Amino acid sequence: MVLISIPPNTPSLLSKEYPDEVFSWEQVYHFVQTNQIKRIHRHPSTQAVYQKWLDETLAKYGTIENYLLSTKLAAFDGPASPGDPSVILLPNDFPYSVERGIDHQLLWSRTPLSPSFVESYLQSHYDPSIWEWVYFVNPPEVQSVKKLPHVHIFLRHRPTAPSLSHTHNHTQNITV
Repeated sequence: MVLISIPPNTPSLLSKEYPDEVFSWEQVYHFVQTNQIKRIHRHPSTQAVYQKWLDETLAKYGTIENYLLSTKLAAFDGPASPGDPSVILLPNDFPYSVERGIDHQLLWSRTPLSPSFVESYLQSHYDPSIWEWVYFVNPPEVQSVKKLPHVHIFLRHRPTAPSLSHTHNHTQNITV
């Protein structure tokens, strides 16, 4: 099993912050829990940069999957095993528009990940007394990378006051 993690707060390709259309932790949590994940999106400026990158990358690599497997996910070099998925956690290079202090990460795999695997992975890599998270898988109609299973994970340090539980997940959107 390959387990690669990049620490939260690692700058992505887009480190510029946009003051408009920024989603709070409470909004992200609410949208995931109420199955409104399509409401969480990139800032229009980030989306424009992403679209330009997408066009250039498709022209060079043919597919986003080819790009990812030859660059960021090159560690996926063997056959996938359904019982023991290899995963790589990376910052989203084109993150959704969330407030400062929330990290948008992507957990990549060659096989679909169960909610229990994702939860176990997060608990083993991020101390639940320090971190809280929420995660989901985009529905097929809005997935830009359909052939490589990945989970969108939003992480933040827990506030000192009691807060939402760390086990925020929307299992209806995770392929088992």
